[in-house]
Amino acid sequence: MIYLDASALVKRYVEEAGSDVVAESMRTAARWSMCRIGFVETARAVARGGAFEDVERLRRDWERVDVIELDQSLAEAAAALAVDHRLRTLDALHLAAALTLDDAPTFATWDVRLHHAAREHGLRTLPASLG
Repeated sequence: MIYLDASALVKRYVEEAGSDVVAESMRTAARWSMCRIGFVETARAVARGGAFEDVERLRRDWERVDVIELDQSLAEAAAALAVDHRLRTLDALHLAAALTLDDAPTFATWDVRLHHAAREHGLRTLPASLG
């Protein structure tokens, strides 16, 4: 299973460093997971760096994503992570969402601070090391 934050998922639609790693990981993963807010975040980034067709591909692919909904419990967990790790709001929501999963996922992010926080919580990360 792979949990993707927006910095990772956007690489599926916009060619940039790490795109090949994300594509291969998504191809071989049994499940893809993401917090609901990740759709908005990724669509915005893909629209800025890609083409209209890329946003449409994201919409089609979204049907395959195991979506983690934002509720009070997730918000409280994310707030604690934001404070403890000095994470930005959406990054804290992504980490909190990944930590709710029964099977510890590989956590895909290209954000250095979020990457370190995920590792501190025992998650495998993609890429394995970052900055």
